[in-house]
Amino acid sequence: MITYLKRFAGTVIALVIFLILLGSVLLFNRDKQTENNLEKVFPGIKSEEITSIDIKSAGSEFSLKKNDSGWLLKSGSKQLKADTVAVENLIRDIREMEVEKFVSRESNNLNEYGIVESESEFSFHTKDKEYPVIVGDKSPVGSGIYIYDLGEGRVLIVKDRYLWGFLDKKPGDFRERKLLALDKDKVTGISVKVGNLNMELARKGGKWLEVTDNSSHLVDQKKVGVLLDSFSELKAEGFEDGEPADLNKYGLLDPTAEIVFYSEGREEGVVFGKRKDEVNYYIKLRYEAPVFSVSKDYFKILPKNSEEFLIR
Repeated sequence: MITYLKRFAGTVIALVIFLILLGSVLLFNRDKQTENNLEKVFPGIKSEEITSIDIKSAGSEFSLKKNDSGWLLKSGSKQLKADTVAVENLIRDIREMEVEKFVSRESNNLNEYGIVESESEFSFHTKDKEYPVIVGDKSPVGSGIYIYDLGEGRVLIVKDRYLWGFLDKKPGDFRERKLLALDKDKVTGISVKVGNLNMELARKGGKWLEVTDNSSHLVDQKKVGVLLDSFSELKAEGFEDGEPADLNKYGLLDPTAEIVFYSEGREEGVVFGKRKDEVNYYIKLRYEAPVFSVSKDYFKILPKNSEEFLIR
């Protein structure tokens, strides 16, 4: 027996050493997995739980807050309607944000990752908790960016695509761009002024007619439909001047064109000024002060003479 044990002693010792090393590797990998494969940065967060988002970026600080009617943009003393799609994209990025690599839990070397002097940060809130994040430098390898998750006290690398919605953003990037609350199915009348044209359209018996003092004429229903479809989705390309001191600067004292939509108890109008550039016109809403710029396509679809709309 003793001879037998001596014979295989080397093998047994080697096996024991192997098992110890294997255990160490598995333990190391388990700990590493705990840090590196955290999957979501904010696990368990649901879109509907997020009630507000604060952003500091590009020298601006502003907030997005949920209320009963949607999302509001608050910047300084101004509170405006926010672009729901833009806010939903931010929330999606928060919810889907994944850890690419765990970096550190040490707070004394944050400067290495661009955290200390960062000018970009955001936090989002639920009913019960705040989740603050500072955005650092781009990772030297790959397409990741360092972030400091203050809530958990950890530096992580996440894919840059999850942070595009937060970086180099200003309040205007989240402002609602749809300018009219137009329900095209409830519109009963349209007036158009372009140059010498002054045309009145009315919906009667489900058909659109051009109405003059003495008569009415059936018009091209598809062309009226294009007007309604386009202006019900009128969106600003730019927010030019919230409180204009001189409308003449934008050609709005002597408008190029005007279109007004009438429905029961309501009217909404758009006034066109001069061209801003090759692709946009200055406009304002009929009874509101701010000046916007919109695509020239909205001006192009306006009739320039009544013959364009008459059925031939």
